[in-house]
Amino acid sequence: MALFTSKVDYALRALLDLAAQPPGRPAQSREIAARQDIPESYLNQLLVVLRRAGLIRSVRGASGGYVLGREPRLLTAHDVVRALHGEDFLGELPTGAETAPAAWVVRSFHGRLSETVAQSLAETTLADLVVELQRLDEAQSLMLGL
Repeated sequence: MALFTSKVDYALRALLDLAAQPPGRPAQSREIAARQDIPESYLNQLLVVLRRAGLIRSVRGASGGYVLGREPRLLTAHDVVRALHGEDFLGELPTGAETAPAAWVVRSFHGRLSETVAQSLAETTLADLVVELQRLDEAQSLMLGL
């Protein structure tokens, strides 16, 4: 299974969109889909998963929509990947000749890789990605002003 699927890409983009909203202002899925160029039906499926995981909340009513379920600094990329793919996001190694030295080495490498990826995901918050997005927006604004 690929780690960085279209699900993760679209979910992170939707969360960044929600983080850009004024605090407490819900965004409707059709608005998010249009701004982020995400197919709305696919986005709606992802929003259900993110809501069930507690990463977002739905707000009912005429001006309802979705808001973040917690502050961006408390929402990690690991939370998103885990919500969409579960804990075993790198995939399990096949069982077999466990006594072969090469199998032990491969399993050890898989363990180290899993730890490294999980640590990087856990250390990256939505707030970190918001800062990157703001820097990009500022750089583009400067480029347009030239």
